[in-house]
Amino acid sequence: MYLGLGISKKLKDIQQRFNLEKPPSQSKKYAPVAQADGNELPFWPLITAGVPHALQQFRWGLLSASTKTEQLQSTPLRRLLIPQADLTAKAFAREPFRKGQRCLILADRFFVHRKEGAHQVLYQISLRYNQLFALAGIYETWQNDDQVIPTFTLLTTESNPLLKFINNTSDQMPVIIDPDHEHIWLSDRPFDDPTVTSSLQPFDETQMKALRLTHTEQLSLFD
Repeated sequence: MYLGLGISKKLKDIQQRFNLEKPPSQSKKYAPVAQADGNELPFWPLITAGVPHALQQFRWGLLSASTKTEQLQSTPLRRLLIPQADLTAKAFAREPFRKGQRCLILADRFFVHRKEGAHQVLYQISLRYNQLFALAGIYETWQNDDQVIPTFTLLTTESNPLLKFINNTSDQMPVIIDPDHEHIWLSDRPFDDPTVTSSLQPFDETQMKALRLTHTEQLSLFD
């Protein structure tokens, strides 16, 4: 499953929407990003359960403690997405999930491909009124001597009808956390608490919209 993210909102809008404090001056500065490819391992704005009132930026692609320095850019270790069903089955995800290292990945759009014959057609998915939303994720901080890399991965769940049509090679979509459940996902409740696991549901497709992107130059970036 290909996935890209975008976020266009200003910092003050993010702070207001998620009730965040002003970030420390030494932290990585936030800047809007129209479209980011997960395969490029970008740093991305998120909120962690450990620091729930501050905007942070972690690298997309979960790393485990056993990852060696020379493997940091290795494709098998990028781990951009993980189905919720694999959270306790995959060793690299089990420990951060068990420890409550959950996070909200912030965006106002994401991008997926639809396969049409020999072509991959790119779609932009957003909420009906282009609101900010939070995707479910887990995070892990990789450290070796003086090098520290905070990393995350996105959780996916069964597609709703809209995403079943668009993402027709994989019955998965990112988990968009209902705003009323965001505090639960960031809470210290154990991973097997029903209120935590019930947050990982397909989002209501009637609250979403899709835009087909047909320009060749846009598609060529993701071939």
